[in-house]
Amino acid sequence: MQAAADAAASGMVSVVGLDSEKTEQLCATASELSGKRVQIANYLCKGNYTVSGDKEACAKLAEIAKPEFKARMAVPLAVAGAFHTDFMAPAVEKLKEVLASVDLQTPRIPVVSNVDAKPHSDPEMIKEILAKQVTAPVRWETQMKDLVASGGFERGFECGPGKVIAGIMKRIDKGAAKNITGVPV
Repeated sequence: MQAAADAAASGMVSVVGLDSEKTEQLCATASELSGKRVQIANYLCKGNYTVSGDKEACAKLAEIAKPEFKARMAVPLAVAGAFHTDFMAPAVEKLKEVLASVDLQTPRIPVVSNVDAKPHSDPEMIKEILAKQVTAPVRWETQMKDLVASGGFERGFECGPGKVIAGIMKRIDKGAAKNITGVPV
């Protein structure tokens, strides 16, 4: 993924205060104005999305988000590239090669994919969705809503500084957010 990030000047921007449809319109406008691509890469929760794309498109998006689309904020992120988009496509084949050599066993607990927000237990399917995850948007909100609705969410742990995941979860389901514990690393 680092090699893919190095191959093109790309980045990510956090967009807060718009719904997904308005964020998609913002991406389309920034893409049109810059002549470059930018798209939603992370559907975190209502009003909080991360977009990925060409550096110029990201800069244009950040420039027009507040004045023209009334976003609360648009913050460029300090990341190496446009993750969860086709900008990462060069990394997919290498990952598939590595995954083909891995002896993955059927998990005791299904793996819930960021790609389709569904649980998977078949090792070959898990390998397939891991490869797709490199270029597909993250469906975090759907994933967490489905997990809570199924009764499968009992407790969560947020590793590292801050409370980003707890804050996002609070916007998805306040009751479930109370069961997230911060774990310093």
